[in-house]
Formats: sequence, C-alpha cells, structure tokens
Amino acid sequence: MTLNLINMNGEVTYKCPRCGFTTEANTWLIKCPRCGSPLDVDYDLRKPKELSRRELTRILPVKEQLSLGEGLTPLVKRGDYYFKLEYLNPTGSFKDRGWSLALSVLRNDVTVVEDSSGNAGLSLAAYSAVKGIRARIYVPKTAPEAKKRLMRLLGANVVEVATRADASSLAMSFTEGVYVGHSWNPFFIHGVKLIAYELALELGSIDNVIAPLGNGTLTLGLYLGFKEAEELKLIKDVPRIIAVEASGYEWAYSMLHNTPMGVKATLPDGIIVPQPPRLTQIVDAIRDTGGDVVVVDDEGVIDGLRNSIRLGFIIEPTSAVVFKALKEVKANGTTVAILTGSGLKLSNELFRLIYGE
Repeated sequence: MTLNLINMNGEVTYKCPRCGFTTEANTWLIKCPRCGSPLDVDYDLRKPKELSRRELTRILPVKEQLSLGEGLTPLVKRGDYYFKLEYLNPTGSFKDRGWSLALSVLRNDVTVVEDSSGNAGLSLAAYSAVKGIRARIYVPKTAPEAKKRLMRLLGANVVEVATRADASSLAMSFTEGVYVGHSWNPFFIHGVKLIAYELALELGSIDNVIAPLGNGTLTLGLYLGFKEAEELKLIKDVPRIIAVEASGYEWAYSMLHNTPMGVKATLPDGIIVPQPPRLTQIVDAIRDTGGDVVVVDDEGVIDGLRNSIRLGFIIEPTSAVVFKALKEVKANGTTVAILTGSGLKLSNELFRLIYGE
C-alpha cells in the first residue's frame, strides 16, 4: 500500500546511510528499497532564536505538530551532574517526542502498528488517540502490566506475544496496517533530537551526555541534535555520548570492544531488545563523539534505583542504568544524564526492588 505523507514543511528527502539511495519523502517508507536498511530523513536546518516551544517546533519538518505538551523538560543539578527529566513528558517517557513528529506526517485513515516493551507503545497509544487513528501494538508478555493496561485504556489493540523478538517480527509482518516502529522510523529520531537542542540552548557547553541504549533512538537523536547544534553554532563541540546497555544485550559494547555477551539482565526492560536495526549507525555515532558504552546488570539497576530515590527522582529501572555510568566513567566537565522513563507506572515493583519487600 502506498501511503502519501502530509503536513510537510519544505523539501524533505529520504537517504540511506548504507547504500546512498535518496528520494523525496512524499510517501511512507520504513526500509531502503535498494538494500533494506533503515532510512534517514534530511531537510534544511532552521536555527532556533530562543529556548521556547514555538522556536523548537520550527526546527521540525512539519507545518503543524501533533502535541500533548511534550518537551521543555526540567534540567536539574544534583552535586556535580545535571539530570534531564525526560520522564516528566506527558506519558512518562522521552518517546513522546518521537511520536509527536512521526504521527504528524501520517493521514488520519490508517492503523499504525508498533512493537514495544512498554513506553513506546504507551506513548503511541496516547498520540494515536489524540490524532484519532487506530493503534495495534505488539508487546512481550513480560512487559509491565501497568503499561499494557494504560495502552488498552487509551484505545490501543494490544497483542501479547512470547518475546520481544516475536513482537518485532509479528508487527513488521502485519499487513492490515502501517508499520511505524520507532527503531526504524526516521521521523521519530528527529523528534527526539530536540532534547539535544534544549540542552544546547540552556547550557551552551556540554562535555558528556549519558543515556540508556536499547534500540538507539535516544542515542541517535542526541547525536543528530548535537551535530546540528554544532553546525548552527549553538555549541562549539559535540559532547561525548556515553551509552548504557543491559548485560546480555550489549550489542554496541560488543561491536566496539569485540567481546561476548554477558549474563542476561532482566530488570531494565526498556533496553532489553533484539539486535537494533541501526546498530552500525549507533556505534559510528558513539565513536565519532569519542564516547563509549557501559554495561549494567540487575544489581547495578537496583543500586541506581536507590541512588535515584535519594535524589528525589521516581524513575523506572531502565532510567536507573545511567548511575552505573556516572560511577564508572571519568566524566570531566559538564555532564548530563538523561532520565528517560517514569517510575510512577511501576510503584509496587520499585518498592520491592529497593526495599526487598
């Protein structure tokens, strides 16, 4: 099915980072038709004049943005480090930024299909409800019950399957809707990149950014946003990106350091993913910034949750992985940790993990 895109502001093109294929972005494509790789999108940059919702919206390639009030999240300092509170977005995660843009280019007469461990599906359900379109979301049975209930509450058709890999495979093969999977979706990453713009406009100079790494939309969004901010002279240099992966799913770490996988973690469900489709891009981005990858196990997650509570941050286990990096990495200069998802959806689980009750 050919799906024409709408609401474009200026000329937008698809570009394949692997084989160089380019074409005008006037229809929906999820893969390069030549080599099957994930596509990027490209358009003329617009420099924001100030840190405001209006100016940040101008950066995006759409005339009118679908919004629930995402973005402009607080940046707070605790001791030597800054924390970007992405868990205070409308549905409790940074994924709201991606869907705000990604759904803005689609018509209202489609069924969108996604695979998710929780936050991406919940966010898509909310933005689909506001847009007035149907959402079909494949989730592993191990996804948090609270998140699955919230997806259904928002009207999504939630399909539970055995594993995260099964969710991805079945979502991509469903033919009665449009697969918009966030790990493949090039518009999603451009929505996420506004985190970097906000940090650049607020801090001016940043040396290190630490963030969880699963499918890589956050890592690539930060990298893209900082590269653009550097080009627009909002910052002098792109900060080092320190990504944090779950043990047993350390795809980028293994590629960077040529090591085998560790014992599989179970707690940071948001970054327990099959091999990311943009893995090569992720590794290239980390290398380009002089960054690295830290691997965290379940014990490290629990330690991170205890640290976060002491600082007043009610975050989910996936977000808590950044504390391992803050402890391990020598982060000189201005360092920002991205707290990605809210723990309010998992209060019972958090109490058990932190206090053992």
